[in-house]
Amino acid sequence: MSAVLTILGSAMTLLLAGLMLLAGFFAQPPQDAPPSPMPLKPVMAVMAAFLVALTAWGISTAIAIFLRRRWARISILVFAVLLTFISAGGMLAILFVQLPATPNNDAARFMPVVRLVIAAFYGALTAIGVWWLVLFNRSRTKEYFAGQGPVIESARPLSISLIAWYMLAGGVFMVLTAVLRLPAMLFGVVFTGWLALAVYAVWAAAQIYLGTGLLSLQHRARIGSIALFCFGAANGVISFVGPSYAEMMRQMQIAMPRLFLAGAQTAVPGPRWVFALLTMAGCAVPTFFLVRRRPAFH
Repeated sequence: MSAVLTILGSAMTLLLAGLMLLAGFFAQPPQDAPPSPMPLKPVMAVMAAFLVALTAWGISTAIAIFLRRRWARISILVFAVLLTFISAGGMLAILFVQLPATPNNDAARFMPVVRLVIAAFYGALTAIGVWWLVLFNRSRTKEYFAGQGPVIESARPLSISLIAWYMLAGGVFMVLTAVLRLPAMLFGVVFTGWLALAVYAVWAAAQIYLGTGLLSLQHRARIGSIALFCFGAANGVISFVGPSYAEMMRQMQIAMPRLFLAGAQTAVPGPRWVFALLTMAGCAVPTFFLVRRRPAFH
């Protein structure tokens, strides 16, 4: 059943990639629409390529599940972590984040129903992710994918491997963010220009260094990772819950004019506690496993 669901989800992802390409290259925008601040065709092409890569990952994992390949269990666990976190965040966002007001009374009347339908969809994806996390961590599942041989556990726990690769991927993402010269947010203060570049460079170097150390099961990397996650949680909570939240978001919008239409009035996203809660959860989960798996380190 998990393999079938993965194939169906991959097919829907591939369909979405095709729709993105059609919308980006063949759909004609309205005549009175303002010019886009970003080149839509390259953006759509990159997003479609990313979705195609996800489709290939999902289909190959599903086939490996049918063939009882050992790496398939690890692959679907990684996907389950991403699915659970993203879907749970999307469900909270669609339920509590204020959407732009619409002048159409009929559309406004149906908006609560649309919210509930989208939230239910995200809730179903969250339930599937949690189910996979439980199912593919059971001892019987490990024996199923081990075939006739004994189950051999790695010296590095799976949770530590996931955290390490998550930090390495985050470090690469920080490098890309620094190259794009996006503003940085640190304890409610917005940094731009070279200061933002310095913040992203330090953050990327710390994540890459600590992620590499976690793969080698270095004790100092575990302590440093816990400190980094605590620092990130404090940064997110103070930035989102602090009194300067509205001003900080306006400064972020001013510093990113290419991402907003010229002259468009954008509302301050909210409620802020949703973002603070997601930030705390994203830092608390890896910290929990880093503390729990302490005996695995040198």
